[in-house]
Amino acid sequence: MISLRALRHFSALAKEGSYTRAALGLCLTQSALTRSIQSLESELGLKLLDRTPAGMELTKAGRAVLVRARRILAEANELERESSLIRGFDAGEVAFGAGVFPAAGFLSPLLTRLARDYPGIKTQVEIESWQRLLDMLEHDLIDFAVAITHSLPPSAEFCVRPLPAQHAGLFVRASHPLLSVPDKMLRNVLGDYRLVATRLPPGALKQLAKIYRVTRTEDLPLVLQCNSVDSLQTVALSSDVVLFCMEEAIQDELAEGTFLRLAVAYSSGAELTCSIVHRAHRTLSPATQTVIALIEDLMTQA
Repeated sequence: MISLRALRHFSALAKEGSYTRAALGLCLTQSALTRSIQSLESELGLKLLDRTPAGMELTKAGRAVLVRARRILAEANELERESSLIRGFDAGEVAFGAGVFPAAGFLSPLLTRLARDYPGIKTQVEIESWQRLLDMLEHDLIDFAVAITHSLPPSAEFCVRPLPAQHAGLFVRASHPLLSVPDKMLRNVLGDYRLVATRLPPGALKQLAKIYRVTRTEDLPLVLQCNSVDSLQTVALSSDVVLFCMEEAIQDELAEGTFLRLAVAYSSGAELTCSIVHRAHRTLSPATQTVIALIEDLMTQA
């Protein structure tokens, strides 16, 4: 009997193109993954993969099996969702992804409320770039994503539910030298200070290039990119770097006066659209709807 587990392993390996990366993503050893694939090949009586100097590649039979495997896995996921409909709103499994900036604004209070009020809901969270989240949505690895989508809007396959806009800006620690510079002179000296941010999409980099008055994004004084807002804050608090992030991601620090916003507008409105994105023609489980409702509530309160 062919197991869903083996099909998931095969699908993950085909997607990653590497036993090392696939095993890491599946939380398996490479030897365990190899045995699983060999067992599947034995069950089917087919050679699914060929090892190459670059890694591995699917055989003709492997490509055919992959199409069917993904279809079976999608149906299995749908069955799990339908089962959760029967169980109710306070139980089930929810996998979702979030962009770095939105996550900084809602994730901790969300997980706290889930642990306190909905102990029956099992949650898996991925913090990734929007491009990576879109890929995970397309491969049904997550139920929905929360991200700033202006740089790469999703296709018509997806339902987009707008959330309150996020406000981008440049921030520095209290007593930073730039705070003593007159507002009208800020852009003249801004380039003298290093910039830190998360990994940014092309649109954001181009807007920053305009602010810094450089013709190429490569000329920005961007010396650190890290997908941990907490780590970026730590660096900004202990040095004279300028932090580019969303106001909502550091709202507590702004309220306390730990960080101050520079008088340089990121854009005309300084707003970026944040949305919840999920498959358009798929029934969301009650547990998933509960988590989405909590996120909408937390983002509205921010």
